[in-house]
Amino acid sequence: MALSRFFAAAAVCATLVGAPAPVLANEVQDINLQFRKGDLAGALDRANRYLAKNPKDAQARFLKGLILADQGKTNDAIAVFTALTEDYPELPEPYNNLAVLYASQSKYEAAKNALEMAIRTHPSYATAHENLGDLYAKMASIAYDKALALDSKNATAQTKLALIKDMMGASPARKPAAAKPATVAAARPAPAAAAPAPAKPAAANTPGVEAAIANWAQAWSRQDVEAYLAAYAADFTATGMTRANWEAQRRARISAPKRIEVQISDLKIEQQSDTATATFRQVYRSDRLSSTVTKTLKLAQQNGQWRIVGETSR
Repeated sequence: MALSRFFAAAAVCATLVGAPAPVLANEVQDINLQFRKGDLAGALDRANRYLAKNPKDAQARFLKGLILADQGKTNDAIAVFTALTEDYPELPEPYNNLAVLYASQSKYEAAKNALEMAIRTHPSYATAHENLGDLYAKMASIAYDKALALDSKNATAQTKLALIKDMMGASPARKPAAAKPATVAAARPAPAAAAPAPAKPAAANTPGVEAAIANWAQAWSRQDVEAYLAAYAADFTATGMTRANWEAQRRARISAPKRIEVQISDLKIEQQSDTATATFRQVYRSDRLSSTVTKTLKLAQQNGQWRIVGETSR
Protein backbone atom coordinates (compact mmCIF):
# COMPACT_ATOMS: atom_id res chain seq x y z
CA MET A 1 0.00 0.00 0.00
CA ALA A 2 1.55 3.29 -1.07
CA LEU A 3 -0.52 6.38 -0.51
CA SER A 4 -0.43 9.03 -3.18
CA ARG A 5 1.75 12.10 -3.29
CA PHE A 6 4.65 11.58 -0.95
CA PHE A 7 6.11 15.07 -1.19
CA ALA A 8 9.59 14.95 -2.66
CA ALA A 9 10.46 18.64 -2.57
CA ALA A 10 11.84 20.13 0.62
CA ALA A 11 10.61 23.53 -0.50
CA VAL A 12 7.03 22.71 0.46
CA CYS A 13 7.84 23.72 4.03
CA ALA A 14 9.18 27.13 3.02
CA THR A 15 5.81 28.70 2.46
CA LEU A 16 4.67 27.85 5.97
CA VAL A 17 7.73 28.27 8.17
CA GLY A 18 9.40 31.08 6.27
CA ALA A 19 12.37 30.99 3.96
CA PRO A 20 15.85 30.90 5.55
CA ALA A 21 18.59 33.37 4.77
CA PRO A 22 19.73 33.24 1.10
CA VAL A 23 23.07 31.56 1.89
CA LEU A 24 21.36 28.85 3.94
CA ALA A 25 18.64 28.45 1.34
CA ASN A 26 21.28 27.89 -1.33
CA GLU A 27 22.94 25.22 0.80
CA VAL A 28 19.64 23.35 1.20
CA GLN A 29 19.00 23.63 -2.53
CA ASP A 30 22.44 22.19 -3.24
CA ILE A 31 21.74 19.26 -0.92
CA ASN A 32 18.40 18.74 -2.66
CA LEU A 33 20.12 18.72 -6.06
CA GLN A 34 22.66 16.19 -4.82
CA PHE A 35 19.78 14.04 -3.55
CA ARG A 36 17.95 14.25 -6.88
CA LYS A 37 21.10 13.21 -8.72
CA GLY A 38 21.06 9.98 -6.74
CA ASP A 39 23.98 10.65 -4.39
CA LEU A 40 21.98 9.65 -1.33
CA ALA A 41 24.93 8.99 0.98
CA GLY A 42 26.63 12.25 0.05
CA ALA A 43 23.40 14.23 0.38
CA LEU A 44 22.66 12.71 3.77
CA ASP A 45 26.18 13.44 5.06
CA ARG A 46 25.89 17.01 3.85
CA ALA A 47 22.43 17.40 5.39
CA ASN A 48 23.69 16.11 8.74
CA ARG A 49 26.59 18.57 8.71
CA TYR A 50 24.26 21.41 7.81
CA LEU A 51 21.76 20.44 10.55
CA ALA A 52 24.54 20.26 13.13
CA LYS A 53 24.83 24.03 12.68
CA ASN A 54 21.15 24.73 11.92
CA PRO A 55 19.17 22.13 13.91
CA LYS A 56 15.82 23.93 13.58
CA ASP A 57 15.84 24.29 9.79
CA ALA A 58 12.56 22.61 8.81
CA GLN A 59 13.41 22.39 5.11
CA ALA A 60 16.69 20.59 5.71
CA ARG A 61 15.08 18.24 8.22
CA PHE A 62 12.29 17.49 5.76
CA LEU A 63 14.85 16.79 3.06
CA LYS A 64 16.77 14.49 5.40
CA GLY A 65 13.58 12.51 5.94
CA LEU A 66 13.15 12.15 2.17
CA ILE A 67 16.72 10.95 1.75
CA LEU A 68 16.35 8.37 4.51
CA ALA A 69 13.09 7.12 2.99
CA ASP A 70 14.75 6.81 -0.42
CA GLN A 71 17.54 4.77 1.22
CA GLY A 72 14.95 2.40 2.62
CA LYS A 73 15.63 3.53 6.21
CA THR A 74 11.95 3.78 6.98
CA ASN A 75 12.17 3.90 10.78
CA ASP A 76 14.81 6.64 10.67
CA ALA A 77 12.67 8.63 8.24
CA ILE A 78 9.66 8.19 10.52
CA ALA A 79 11.69 9.58 13.42
CA VAL A 80 12.61 12.67 11.37
CA PHE A 81 9.05 13.39 10.25
CA THR A 82 7.68 12.71 13.73
CA ALA A 83 10.08 15.27 15.20
CA LEU A 84 8.97 17.75 12.56
CA THR A 85 5.31 17.31 13.53
CA GLU A 86 6.27 17.98 17.15
CA ASP A 87 8.28 21.12 16.40
CA TYR A 88 6.04 22.40 13.59
CA PRO A 89 2.56 20.95 14.27
CA GLU A 90 1.01 23.44 11.84
CA LEU A 91 2.68 21.77 8.81
CA PRO A 92 0.51 19.12 7.09
CA GLU A 93 3.24 17.68 4.81
CA PRO A 94 5.22 15.82 7.48
CA TYR A 95 2.01 14.15 8.66
CA ASN A 96 1.25 13.10 5.07
CA ASN A 97 4.71 11.60 4.62
CA LEU A 98 4.43 9.81 7.94
CA ALA A 99 1.21 8.24 6.68
CA VAL A 100 2.97 7.01 3.52
CA LEU A 101 5.74 5.41 5.57
CA TYR A 102 3.38 3.86 8.11
CA ALA A 103 1.26 2.44 5.28
CA SER A 104 4.38 0.88 3.72
CA GLN A 105 4.80 -0.99 7.03
CA SER A 106 1.10 -2.00 7.05
CA LYS A 107 0.57 0.20 10.14
CA TYR A 108 -2.74 1.46 8.85
CA GLU A 109 -4.12 2.82 12.12
CA ALA A 110 -1.01 4.95 12.60
CA ALA A 111 -1.28 6.10 8.98
CA LYS A 112 -4.92 7.05 9.53
CA ASN A 113 -4.07 9.06 12.64
CA ALA A 114 -1.32 10.93 10.77
CA LEU A 115 -3.64 11.83 7.91
CA GLU A 116 -6.34 12.99 10.29
CA MET A 117 -3.80 15.28 11.94
CA ALA A 118 -2.80 16.65 8.51
CA ILE A 119 -6.45 17.44 7.79
CA ARG A 120 -6.94 18.95 11.24
CA THR A 121 -4.02 21.33 10.72
CA HIS A 122 -5.00 22.12 7.13
CA PRO A 123 -8.67 21.24 6.36
CA SER A 124 -8.32 22.17 2.68
CA TYR A 125 -5.31 19.87 2.16
CA ALA A 126 -6.70 17.79 -0.73
CA THR A 127 -3.81 15.30 -0.77
CA ALA A 128 -4.50 14.17 2.79
CA HIS A 129 -8.20 13.73 2.04
CA GLU A 130 -7.38 11.62 -1.03
CA ASN A 131 -4.86 9.55 0.89
CA LEU A 132 -7.33 8.97 3.70
CA GLY A 133 -9.84 7.65 1.16
CA ASP A 134 -7.19 5.31 -0.26
CA LEU A 135 -6.35 4.14 3.23
CA TYR A 136 -9.97 3.39 4.11
CA ALA A 137 -10.27 1.43 0.86
CA LYS A 138 -7.20 -0.63 1.78
CA MET A 139 -8.49 -1.29 5.28
CA ALA A 140 -11.86 -2.33 3.85
CA SER A 141 -10.09 -4.70 1.44
CA ILE A 142 -8.29 -6.36 4.36
CA ALA A 143 -11.57 -6.72 6.27
CA TYR A 144 -13.33 -8.33 3.28
CA ASP A 145 -10.38 -10.70 2.80
CA LYS A 146 -10.79 -11.82 6.41
CA ALA A 147 -14.52 -12.27 5.91
CA LEU A 148 -13.87 -14.50 2.90
CA ALA A 149 -11.26 -16.48 4.80
CA LEU A 150 -13.97 -17.29 7.34
CA ASP A 151 -16.71 -17.82 4.77
CA SER A 152 -15.42 -18.39 1.22
CA LYS A 153 -19.00 -18.57 -0.15
CA ASN A 154 -19.89 -15.06 1.02
CA ALA A 155 -20.97 -13.61 -2.34
CA THR A 156 -21.57 -10.13 -0.93
CA ALA A 157 -18.04 -9.90 0.45
CA GLN A 158 -16.65 -11.19 -2.85
CA THR A 159 -18.50 -8.50 -4.79
CA LYS A 160 -17.44 -5.71 -2.43
CA LEU A 161 -13.82 -6.87 -2.48
CA ALA A 162 -13.79 -6.95 -6.28
CA LEU A 163 -15.22 -3.42 -6.42
CA ILE A 164 -12.59 -2.08 -4.04
CA LYS A 165 -9.73 -3.76 -5.88
CA ASP A 166 -11.01 -2.30 -9.13
CA MET A 167 -11.21 1.15 -7.54
CA MET A 168 -7.68 0.83 -6.15
CA GLY A 169 -6.28 0.19 -9.61
CA ALA A 170 -6.28 -3.58 -9.98
CA SER A 171 -8.42 -3.34 -13.10
CA PRO A 172 -6.56 -3.38 -16.43
CA ALA A 173 -8.85 -0.57 -17.54
CA ARG A 174 -6.80 1.85 -15.46
CA LYS A 175 -3.60 1.21 -17.42
CA PRO A 176 -2.48 3.91 -19.88
CA ALA A 177 -4.61 3.65 -22.98
CA ALA A 178 -3.00 2.50 -26.18
CA ALA A 179 -2.83 4.92 -29.06
CA LYS A 180 -5.74 4.96 -31.47
CA PRO A 181 -4.89 3.67 -34.95
CA ALA A 182 -3.72 6.43 -37.26
CA THR A 183 -6.31 5.37 -39.82
CA VAL A 184 -9.23 6.47 -37.62
CA ALA A 185 -8.58 10.17 -38.15
CA ALA A 186 -8.35 9.72 -41.92
CA ALA A 187 -11.37 7.44 -42.30
CA ARG A 188 -13.77 10.25 -43.27
CA PRO A 189 -12.98 11.47 -46.83
CA ALA A 190 -13.15 15.17 -47.61
CA PRO A 191 -15.95 16.37 -49.95
CA ALA A 192 -14.96 16.17 -53.60
CA ALA A 193 -15.19 19.93 -54.08
CA ALA A 194 -13.08 20.77 -51.07
CA ALA A 195 -9.32 21.06 -51.00
CA PRO A 196 -7.67 17.91 -49.65
CA ALA A 197 -7.12 17.92 -45.89
CA PRO A 198 -3.48 18.17 -44.74
CA ALA A 199 -1.91 14.77 -44.28
CA LYS A 200 -1.09 13.51 -40.83
CA PRO A 201 2.51 14.56 -40.04
CA ALA A 202 3.54 11.16 -38.69
CA ALA A 203 4.11 8.34 -41.12
CA ALA A 204 1.48 5.63 -40.95
CA ASN A 205 4.07 2.89 -40.36
CA THR A 206 5.59 4.47 -37.23
CA PRO A 207 4.26 4.04 -33.71
CA GLY A 208 2.15 6.98 -32.56
CA VAL A 209 3.34 9.44 -29.95
CA GLU A 210 0.62 8.34 -27.55
CA ALA A 211 1.65 4.70 -27.92
CA ALA A 212 5.30 5.59 -27.32
CA ILE A 213 4.40 7.40 -24.09
CA ALA A 214 2.18 4.50 -22.97
CA ASN A 215 5.02 2.03 -23.60
CA TRP A 216 7.42 4.26 -21.64
CA ALA A 217 5.05 4.39 -18.65
CA GLN A 218 4.41 0.64 -18.79
CA ALA A 219 8.14 -0.17 -18.91
CA TRP A 220 8.66 2.03 -15.87
CA SER A 221 5.80 0.28 -14.05
CA ARG A 222 7.24 -3.15 -14.92
CA GLN A 223 10.65 -1.93 -13.71
CA ASP A 224 12.01 -2.98 -17.10
CA VAL A 225 15.03 -0.70 -17.01
CA GLU A 226 16.29 -1.54 -20.51
CA ALA A 227 12.92 -0.86 -22.14
CA TYR A 228 12.56 2.34 -20.09
CA LEU A 229 15.98 3.66 -21.16
CA ALA A 230 15.30 2.63 -24.77
CA ALA A 231 12.43 5.13 -24.79
CA TYR A 232 15.01 7.94 -24.62
CA ALA A 233 16.99 9.19 -27.60
CA ALA A 234 20.74 8.75 -27.68
CA ASP A 235 21.11 12.55 -27.56
CA PHE A 236 18.82 12.98 -24.54
CA THR A 237 20.53 15.02 -21.82
CA ALA A 238 19.37 15.45 -18.24
CA THR A 239 19.79 18.87 -16.63
CA GLY A 240 23.03 19.09 -14.68
CA MET A 241 24.01 15.46 -15.30
CA THR A 242 26.02 13.46 -17.80
CA ARG A 243 24.16 10.76 -19.70
CA ALA A 244 26.11 8.05 -17.85
CA ASN A 245 25.27 9.50 -14.42
CA TRP A 246 21.64 9.94 -15.38
CA GLU A 247 21.38 6.33 -16.56
CA ALA A 248 23.03 5.09 -13.36
CA GLN A 249 20.60 7.10 -11.26
CA ARG A 250 17.57 5.87 -13.19
CA ARG A 251 18.73 2.23 -12.97
CA ALA A 252 19.10 2.56 -9.19
CA ARG A 253 15.77 4.31 -8.65
CA ILE A 254 13.79 1.96 -10.88
CA SER A 255 15.36 -1.25 -9.56
CA ALA A 256 15.34 -0.43 -5.83
CA PRO A 257 11.56 -0.36 -5.03
CA LYS A 258 9.66 -3.60 -4.61
CA ARG A 259 6.97 -2.30 -6.94
CA ILE A 260 6.24 0.74 -9.08
CA GLU A 261 3.04 2.03 -10.66
CA VAL A 262 3.02 4.93 -13.12
CA GLN A 263 -0.26 6.34 -14.40
CA ILE A 264 -0.71 9.15 -16.89
CA SER A 265 -3.82 11.21 -17.62
CA ASP A 266 -4.93 14.46 -19.24
CA LEU A 267 -2.52 13.79 -22.12
CA LYS A 268 -2.16 16.65 -24.63
CA ILE A 269 0.04 16.25 -27.71
CA GLU A 270 1.28 18.90 -30.13
CA GLN A 271 2.84 17.17 -33.12
CA GLN A 272 4.88 18.54 -36.04
CA SER A 273 6.30 16.53 -38.93
CA ASP A 274 8.92 14.62 -36.94
CA THR A 275 8.76 16.21 -33.47
CA ALA A 276 6.12 16.32 -30.77
CA THR A 277 5.51 17.80 -27.32
CA ALA A 278 3.37 15.85 -24.84
CA THR A 279 2.09 17.26 -21.54
CA PHE A 280 0.25 15.13 -18.99
CA ARG A 281 -0.46 14.46 -15.31
CA GLN A 282 1.84 11.73 -13.97
CA VAL A 283 1.04 9.79 -10.81
CA TYR A 284 3.96 7.73 -9.49
CA ARG A 285 3.52 5.22 -6.68
CA SER A 286 5.98 2.77 -5.16
CA ASP A 287 6.45 1.08 -1.80
CA ARG A 288 8.82 3.93 -0.91
CA LEU A 289 7.12 7.10 -2.07
CA SER A 290 4.42 8.59 -4.25
CA SER A 291 4.19 11.83 -6.18
CA THR A 292 1.99 13.65 -8.66
CA VAL A 293 3.51 16.05 -11.19
CA THR A 294 2.74 17.71 -14.48
CA LYS A 295 5.27 16.36 -16.94
CA THR A 296 6.27 17.55 -20.41
CA LEU A 297 8.09 15.23 -22.81
CA LYS A 298 9.65 16.39 -26.06
CA LEU A 299 9.90 13.59 -28.61
CA ALA A 300 11.52 13.17 -32.00
CA GLN A 301 11.09 10.52 -34.65
CA GLN A 302 14.32 8.56 -35.02
CA ASN A 303 14.70 5.45 -37.19
CA GLY A 304 10.94 5.02 -37.36
CA GLN A 305 10.45 5.30 -33.58
CA TRP A 306 9.38 8.16 -31.32
CA ARG A 307 12.11 8.81 -28.73
CA ILE A 308 12.21 11.19 -25.79
CA VAL A 309 14.71 14.02 -26.32
CA GLY A 310 13.68 16.30 -23.45
CA GLU A 311 11.83 15.97 -20.13
CA THR A 312 10.64 18.50 -17.52
CA SER A 313 8.38 18.27 -14.46
CA ARG A 314 6.59 20.77 -12.26
